[in-house]
Amino acid sequence: MPDRKPANHAARARFGLIPIAQAIFVVAGSIVAAYLVWVHYQQDALVCGLGDCEKVQTSSYAEFAGIPIAWFGLALYLAIAALYVTRRLGTVAEDIAAILVVGASFAGTLAVAWLTYLELWVIHAICQWCVAFAIVTVLLFVVSVLDLRVVLSTPIDHPDQPESS
Repeated sequence: MPDRKPANHAARARFGLIPIAQAIFVVAGSIVAAYLVWVHYQQDALVCGLGDCEKVQTSSYAEFAGIPIAWFGLALYLAIAALYVTRRLGTVAEDIAAILVVGASFAGTLAVAWLTYLELWVIHAICQWCVAFAIVTVLLFVVSVLDLRVVLSTPIDHPDQPESS
C-alpha cells in the first residue's frame, strides 16, 4: 500500500462533474433543510403540492428530543459544506475530507431511509420536501463515493522522491 501523505491539492483536479454535482447537491440539500426548519416554526408558510406535508410536519416524528428533525438535516449539510469548502481551499487533506463527506452522507442516507419508512408505514403520509431532501441526500452519497474513488486512485506527488522511468 502506498504511503498516503496529505494530498497535493494543486496536483488533483479541482473542477469536473463530480465536484460540481457535489456542490449542487450540498446547496440543494441546505436550501430544502432550511425551508423545513422555517416551516416547522411557521406552519402556515408550508407549501405542499403533493402528499400531506402538514401531517408529516406535525407528527410526533417531526422532532427528536424536542428538536425539529429539519435542524439535524441542516446541520448535516452545513457540516458537509464546511468540509467541501475547506477541501477546495486546500486547508484539509483531500483524502480525509472525502472520507468524512462519504461518512456524513452515508449517515444522512440511513437517516432519510428511516424517515421515509416512517412516512410510508407509520405516519401514512408523504411530504414532497422530505422526499426531495431524501433524494438529494442519496445522490450526494453516491457522488461522494465516486469522488472518494477518484481521490484514492489519484497518485500523490512526492517531491522528495525521484520520478521513476
